[in-house]
Amino acid sequence: MKEICKNNIFTIIMTVLILSGFTGYVFGKTGEFSESENRYLASRPALSLSALSDGSFMQQFELYTEEQLPLRDELIKLKAVTGGLMLKDENNGIACGRNGYLFEKLVCTNEQLSKNKAAVINFAKQADRDINVCIIPNSCEILKDLTPEGFPNVSQKEYIDEFYKELSGYDKVSTTDMFDMLSEHKSEYIYYRTDHHWTTQGAYYGYLKLCADMGLEAVGIEELAPLRIDIPGFFGTYYSKYRGMGVDADTLTYFDIPVASFEAGGKAYDTMYDEDKLDTYDKYAMFMHGNEGLSVAVPADDGRARRQELVLFKDSYSNCLVPFLTYNYDRITIVDLRYYPGSVKELLAGHPDSDVLIMYNFMHFNEDNHFYRLTS
Repeated sequence: MKEICKNNIFTIIMTVLILSGFTGYVFGKTGEFSESENRYLASRPALSLSALSDGSFMQQFELYTEEQLPLRDELIKLKAVTGGLMLKDENNGIACGRNGYLFEKLVCTNEQLSKNKAAVINFAKQADRDINVCIIPNSCEILKDLTPEGFPNVSQKEYIDEFYKELSGYDKVSTTDMFDMLSEHKSEYIYYRTDHHWTTQGAYYGYLKLCADMGLEAVGIEELAPLRIDIPGFFGTYYSKYRGMGVDADTLTYFDIPVASFEAGGKAYDTMYDEDKLDTYDKYAMFMHGNEGLSVAVPADDGRARRQELVLFKDSYSNCLVPFLTYNYDRITIVDLRYYPGSVKELLAGHPDSDVLIMYNFMHFNEDNHFYRLTS
């Protein structure tokens, strides 16, 4: 009798769980933004005969059920805690190294890397002005001493050096190698522990190297010091995936550099920083009001001698570096190819006297599929 009761209780519990999950899938809200993961989750796919016949419906439905799992956040956290108790130093592709630093593995390069290199080279062939190309190594390359024992990782430096050699045959192209500058300061706080970006301090060192290579006079850190603001309690993209124990929050730093105007996504602002984002999970999105296809920064008139204009093609790594460049240019036109719908050729034709800088972090350069738009 007791055995029957146990079986009945188990059956009731499983039935409730299954019905609860089914109800959540059918009637729950879908496609919502996951603040902790900093992305939109998959929406419920539309059912159609064509989608059923070609198998796409089941693929989309499988992703939907995975990402819309009831109590998803809690289960991810439980998995991370369980892994920590089992002394695992990796979760969802993110490994925990020394000093609480989180790292993303790059076991091999993508086929997309060759396509992106070819796209930049094609852009260089058609160039009517000088271009500087800068590929920034990620934390796993510079902070190798802090990665876990046996951490598998390709040499980003080798791939960047090889790419720069390919570009060396084009007269209008120069390159900026960040490896030595960042390695020299690797004992400092130049990369976030919990996020994939470099810190503002790391970006400033990158800015110094850019200025040296592009013939610009860098603004001194002593001039910037009174403008410095530190924001504690930042957990970034790596932590969103890892969620494990033993990881302390980062401190996000920015310099409240004044501008005459800043336009992003067709909206006008009087600052390059969206301070409202400091009250959200994704605090890094405060730089340049997030990632927009086209942004324009015009510096405050302080009597400083500047070059006329810079056109910058970039990913989010550059967002915390761009404010420094307002000390060097009268206008900075910033393009994120992921979100820019216009023609790059037409854009550059409208700014014939501008310098051009192509600056991306290696992980993005290895994966993104929008570089073909450089020659659109």
